[in-house]
Amino acid sequence: MLTADILKNFTPLHTLTDQHLARLAKRVVVEDVAKGALVCVEGDTDNNAIYLLEGGVEMRSRSSSMSRVLQGGTPDAAFPVSPGRPRPYTATTTTQARIFRIDNAKLDRAVLLDEVSTTITRVHDAGSAFAGDSEWLEEMLASPAFGALARERVAMLLLKLEPMIIKNGEAVIRQGEAGDYYYIVKEGQLTVSRKDEQGKVKLVNKLKRGHVFGEEALLSGDPRNASIVAMGDSIVMRLAKADFEELVKKPLITYVSVEETQERMRRGAGLVDVRNAAEFQQGAIKGSVNIPINELRTRLAQLDPVCPYVIYCRNGVQSEVAAFLLRQRGFEVFVLRGGLKSLPRA
Repeated sequence: MLTADILKNFTPLHTLTDQHLARLAKRVVVEDVAKGALVCVEGDTDNNAIYLLEGGVEMRSRSSSMSRVLQGGTPDAAFPVSPGRPRPYTATTTTQARIFRIDNAKLDRAVLLDEVSTTITRVHDAGSAFAGDSEWLEEMLASPAFGALARERVAMLLLKLEPMIIKNGEAVIRQGEAGDYYYIVKEGQLTVSRKDEQGKVKLVNKLKRGHVFGEEALLSGDPRNASIVAMGDSIVMRLAKADFEELVKKPLITYVSVEETQERMRRGAGLVDVRNAAEFQQGAIKGSVNIPINELRTRLAQLDPVCPYVIYCRNGVQSEVAAFLLRQRGFEVFVLRGGLKSLPRA
């Protein structure tokens, strides 16, 4: 079984605090590998860091007749086996061996989490909402949107967050209200419900630790389109609208001109019109597909996750909302600056 003391022997794990190492040790699975087994193959593009605990591995490359043997417990074994993408070596065990693998994206988040939470703890007093449990931060940073933010912006964002204790049944936001904050769930669960024009209330989602909400009203300027209510006592962290604009919206939304849009389409980018169907039928940019903003979440399967997209609407406002929602889900997206209003008249 792995322990924090064992993980400290490996790089860059040695930079993590004991608290984060202990959490990581519970999640990592040790593999027993027979002699002569392949650990990894030259050219592999997986994103795992592989560490050798015990035994030996031989690393060979097709580009050289030379080989290198790595032995567990030596200084060289503190570093990953055949690191990089694609992998530069094929690694084969020379004895029975023990290894463990860590996803590099999770490892990067662990290092980032350690850095920013240490900074936050120094700034806030010991009784603050940042003291102790930081799993909510780990869940939040797992989002592609937050993963795209520079470390200094993440640290600044966390410094700006304010904790809110929400009692069971209490509403964090109410449908129809103006948007003034962006929220992250720290503890507990919340329900998302929406009232239609006939007054019927429908439960549309549930939120848990690490989930974010409240961005649509901040991006569009429209009233809140749903109510968020606590299921049991909960804690949320909130970020003021001005800080959201500066620290989250600006770095995550990339604008392009008409000429840049045409160039990206020539290179294979898709074009998505997020206006309603009636507006789309009255006139749209050639080659675009119509996915109205209110249907975007339910029609994500129609979009290719590896294809970049340019988003447009009438004036650019709905496009910003759509782009943010798609960035949160890992899509590469751009917004046509000014929307259709920016196009020259025919």
